[in-house]
Amino acid sequence: MVTMAHYRRAKPEERESYIDFANYVFRTDFETLLPKVYGEGIDSSSMHMAAVDEQGRIRALTAVLPEMLQVYDTRLLTGYLGTVSVHPRARGEGHMKVLMNNWLTELRAESYDMIVLAGQRQRYEYFGFTVGGMSVKHTVTKTNIRHVLKETSVDGLSFCPLFEAEGAAEFASKLNRTRPAYIERQNQALPGIFKTFRLNPIGVLEEGKLIGYLLVNDEGNEISEFAMEHPDDMMRSIKAYMANRHLEQVTIYSPDYDAALNRRLGELAEDCAIETSDMYNILDFANVLQAYLTLKHRTTGLVAGQFSAVMDGQPITVRVDENGVTIERKAQSDAVTLNKLQAQKLLLTQHSRYMEVGAPQGWFPLPLFWYKADKF
Repeated sequence: MVTMAHYRRAKPEERESYIDFANYVFRTDFETLLPKVYGEGIDSSSMHMAAVDEQGRIRALTAVLPEMLQVYDTRLLTGYLGTVSVHPRARGEGHMKVLMNNWLTELRAESYDMIVLAGQRQRYEYFGFTVGGMSVKHTVTKTNIRHVLKETSVDGLSFCPLFEAEGAAEFASKLNRTRPAYIERQNQALPGIFKTFRLNPIGVLEEGKLIGYLLVNDEGNEISEFAMEHPDDMMRSIKAYMANRHLEQVTIYSPDYDAALNRRLGELAEDCAIETSDMYNILDFANVLQAYLTLKHRTTGLVAGQFSAVMDGQPITVRVDENGVTIERKAQSDAVTLNKLQAQKLLLTQHSRYMEVGAPQGWFPLPLFWYKADKF
């Protein structure tokens, strides 16, 4: 029997109920897994939308973590969608369809530029999401270190839990703000943010002073965020870290636009692969194009040219020349017309190279990337 449900935001007094519900469905401990949202003393009720039955029981739950994304001079209002869960006895009743569509309607009305999530491709394509972005995965082995960095000195380098170092939060925030693209992070929230999905924040010190940090998994062999104050310290820090943890191999993830790190890893790593980074639902195509074409133009480079399209009903003309990237919210007479999924396939995926749309070579895919600490 299908249960009648009311769809609404969670209430502050329901904090324990929605956490218990998510823990039950996922069989995990969300307070440990995502302390930035579910940690002690944090009221995240306004982020949650629930299907509640006539007895007041939660039957399904979704949440959106608002995140302000700065890409050079462009600010994008984004949200990371997570905790998508349905009670086993309520599956097939259509609750998730209602909750997802309610969120998308609300976020459009609030002028969000883009929504992000991680999930199964076809399941979320129904709601306008496309797998895409660009995550660079480097594999560095002990043998690479021995051959390439044999003369590199690691004298003076040491490691400690990041927040045991003096001024760690301010230091980490400063490094984040120096990136060409970053999610805004509040200093006081950093200890919770940096433990997202059980990450371990490690401070890199030289003669006792912080010079960078790593966010690593429990085994220590996967670095999801590698931030150094001075790029020249990157390789010696990798050498010292692998020796410190007695690692045979380490995997390092980075955005495509982190040219300083990718260039150095390209001289060292055993292997490199370009992978997708999450699923995206673009609500304002002009704003996202302005931000990420500018980012690509200033980092890895773009050829000059022009492209015009109507993307999901939004007319756009883009030009790249010696002055940079300019966007107009109007289309040329020869503009190509693309529905939402076609437009996102062009902008976000490696399959754009097979599309006959007349876009200048190399403009797409856009280098969208979310650090693991900023995910939900």
